[in-house]
Amino acid sequence: MNTTMRPISVIFLFTGFASVAVAQAPAKPSAGLPPKVPAVIATASASASEDLTRSLGKLGEVQAGIQKEKDPLNKELQAREAALRDLQEALDPLLMEVNQSELDITNLRAANKLSADENQVVSNILDEYARGFEGRLHPAEVQRYLPEIDAARKAPEVIEMPLREKFAIQVKLLETSAARLNEIIGGTRFDGQAVDAAGVVQKGKFALIGPVAVFSSPDGKTAGIAMGQTGSTNPVIRTLDPAMTPGIQQLASTGSGILPLDPSLGTAIQQFVKKHSLADTFIAGGPIMWPLLFVSILVASTALQRLWFILREKTRRRPKDVAVVLDAVERNDIDTAARVGNNSTDYVARALGYALDHADTSISDALSLSASKEIKRMKWGFMILDTGITIAPLLGLLGTVTGMMHTFSMVTGDLSGGGAITGGIAEALIATAFGLLIAMAGLIPFNYLNKMVEDAEHDLESAATRLELIVQRNGDKQLKARARSLITRETHEIASTAEAAA
Repeated sequence: MNTTMRPISVIFLFTGFASVAVAQAPAKPSAGLPPKVPAVIATASASASEDLTRSLGKLGEVQAGIQKEKDPLNKELQAREAALRDLQEALDPLLMEVNQSELDITNLRAANKLSADENQVVSNILDEYARGFEGRLHPAEVQRYLPEIDAARKAPEVIEMPLREKFAIQVKLLETSAARLNEIIGGTRFDGQAVDAAGVVQKGKFALIGPVAVFSSPDGKTAGIAMGQTGSTNPVIRTLDPAMTPGIQQLASTGSGILPLDPSLGTAIQQFVKKHSLADTFIAGGPIMWPLLFVSILVASTALQRLWFILREKTRRRPKDVAVVLDAVERNDIDTAARVGNNSTDYVARALGYALDHADTSISDALSLSASKEIKRMKWGFMILDTGITIAPLLGLLGTVTGMMHTFSMVTGDLSGGGAITGGIAEALIATAFGLLIAMAGLIPFNYLNKMVEDAEHDLESAATRLELIVQRNGDKQLKARARSLITRETHEIASTAEAAA
């Protein structure tokens, strides 16, 4: 197209110049041009017109060819666009299905992780139960359940074993444990072997009644209580009085009879019947319990007295008296304000009245003095509470130390002082428990009282600030003069009283 259009442009340009020349040419040849120039221009114009006509014809042919080629291409483009739309419509459901599949996979992975975590927790619980199951058995029962115990213990150590098989082995131990509980209710019998006094392994029957297991050989010659021995799954048989042997043999052989002994030596019945009172517990705590009793009484009485006092002060509040005092000072009626404040049951009004009577130097100092007097009344006994709360745990700790010292002093080489050992430990624990109990019981009212005193301080500061602002606004000359006259009067009265007494 560029090669074809360039001659045409030249022709157009030349034709234009020619037209201009013809239009501007005079009717008569110019005197300055040769006579043949107009003819040459006319010839060039005719040639350019012919070239233009031929070029336009070729251009029309080219445009017709382009249009002829463009129609099939447009049809093919439309067909391809329609096919693309069809593919896009078919692709959208597939994309939605892929997204849903990815979401399902993510949910499955999360559920799988959760299941794996749950399986791990269950596995840990089952492992712990398998490790501790033997400790819950009587020594005579260990040989009976030893295969299940060993299998449950070794299952977690086998890495290539599927988790389902591990669970099956450990759950079997749980089922065995549940069946054992059903069996031992009321007592049970089972076959086993034990070591007699001569060290010979004997086969026979065990009878398990509560925490006690008795054994009898088939011939009845070996009968007694089955007790565990270190390093062996076979219990050792301790024979008792020969008079008890027939009863043990009958109980182990037939499962019925009378147990001819109290293996707890009567302490089970004693512990069941005996009721520990507070006095018994106090006496068992040792000598340190008496100082703790004194501290507890002191803390309780002080806390009750202070609670009663502060609650009474709260009920005696008269906010109207405080308002009357401030209004009177606003009117410079100091006498009325002081009288209402001094006669009021409200501690805030009393503090304001006291400050008005003693403002000879500075109203600020008088207010601080009056507020400190009221707060001191409210905080009386706080030192006793604080000391009691602090010293009670220390006394309990001292009881712990003395109790353990008493315990160690009773321990002998053959450990024959078992009762003394437990008594000393009980003494230590009881003293510590009482000390902590006193501290905790005293801390609650102590914190409550501190909160009440903080509220009272806030009320006093607020009223004192308002009174001080009023006095500064009205001037304090009259107030100071009145306070000095009151002080002078009180001084004379005291001196007169002293002279009269002399």
